[in-house]
Amino acid sequence: MTVLVHGGNIARAAHMYGRPVDDWIDVSTGINVHSYPIPELSAHVWQRLPYPDEQFIAAAFAYYQSRNILLTAGSQPILECLPQALGELGNRQAVLIPDIGYQEHRHAWQGHTQVVDYNGLIDDSEAITKGLAEQDIGHLLVINPNNPTGIRYSVEQIYAWAAQLASKQGFVVVDEAFIDCQPEQSCITPNMPSNVLVIRSFGKFFGLAGIRLGALIAMPTILEYLANQMGIWRVNGPAQAVSTAAFNDRQWQQQMRAQLANQQAQQRQIWQPVLHALGARIQADTALFRSFTMPAELAQEVHQKAAMQGILTRPVDIDGQTSLLRMGNIDITNQSHLQRCNQWLQSLT
Repeated sequence: MTVLVHGGNIARAAHMYGRPVDDWIDVSTGINVHSYPIPELSAHVWQRLPYPDEQFIAAAFAYYQSRNILLTAGSQPILECLPQALGELGNRQAVLIPDIGYQEHRHAWQGHTQVVDYNGLIDDSEAITKGLAEQDIGHLLVINPNNPTGIRYSVEQIYAWAAQLASKQGFVVVDEAFIDCQPEQSCITPNMPSNVLVIRSFGKFFGLAGIRLGALIAMPTILEYLANQMGIWRVNGPAQAVSTAAFNDRQWQQQMRAQLANQQAQQRQIWQPVLHALGARIQADTALFRSFTMPAELAQEVHQKAAMQGILTRPVDIDGQTSLLRMGNIDITNQSHLQRCNQWLQSLT
């Protein structure tokens, strides 16, 4: 069984470096450090079987601006089941996937069909369009924005690719795990093509990854197939209650988007001057994470020295010679965290 490496594994880092789990600053993910405040929960959310609550469903419909939605225990089950579902529903052709991106997509597709790469480091629109014209390409995966490269494509471009694949009964799967900071850039629109499937993740923007809540917006046939595959009680009771409050809290959402946008330059400036002086260049700069391209040896050195200070980063190999180092946000109001980050950066100079 292939085990993929992801960010956020504090327990593994604690074991490797001999530092207690509670004494780490985790910048290895793009999870918002300013979590939505957990409301007081009624006892019944723990005691009752978690059938879909009407208020939960209504709140999700409103937030995602669609009624064609399947809610699950995180986006991971969706991306794991989609390749088989699309194959069973009639298209087993190859899929075009970014060579750099969330690797669970590749892992899921490889078990069902041929995987063909396109460049995830640059805007590769022309190459993607040409690739989709190949006879054996039936599907396209777009991570928008791409984690960790930051590359994003317009809704118009994605819809054009969907039109290109329609004659093959092919689908465009769009992973929008990091789109919530700029929801106006989402592919979920009233005129979304029926062969566009959008995967959303609750935990990133709301800072509550432990809840495990994801959504798929797609045509009813696909939603019904996956619902039958995944069975009942797909979202636990506490997750339904907390997310209902979060989905309905428009004021918090607007304030958080503004806060993250206002702090984006400050977050970048924490890392960029030192890393730039070492020869790194910024690749991605989003509201929830930024990535720097650098030689693989330098990325490992920076990662190791950060770990010695109890700071977990995420190096991503590109080609064996070059790596991306991804850093999520830190709480810039936490002076202790800022001091440790500065000590780490000083150790690099």
